[in-house]
Amino acid sequence: MTTWRYAVALSLLICISGCIEITTYVSPSASGTVVDAVSQRPIQGATISVDGHPGLFAQTDSGGEFFLVPTTRKTRIFVLTAYESLPPGGTVVVSADGYALKEIVVNGSANSLRVSLDRVR
Repeated sequence: MTTWRYAVALSLLICISGCIEITTYVSPSASGTVVDAVSQRPIQGATISVDGHPGLFAQTDSGGEFFLVPTTRKTRIFVLTAYESLPPGGTVVVSADGYALKEIVVNGSANSLRVSLDRVR
């Protein structure tokens, strides 16, 4: 084959193989520590969840630390134009026995959150 045929064949293959996979994060990722607001001691067993996403939660370990893995959705589209992916977002709800519930709005991902919970009197 001549050079121009290779160029045409390569261009045709690029156009045909325009299938792109987009990963959409449908909930935020978050990690951090939950502590008592007064003593600043870690709270073990606190529950971290995402409002509107049942089943997506984490619990703090003995050091009060947690890691919330976001849920994702993969979409395969056939597109050759530019696209924009929406950032994950949502409300992270932190609760623990004996403490007032706290809600935190997260846009994108939240790393190294330090959540202070107030005791319920």
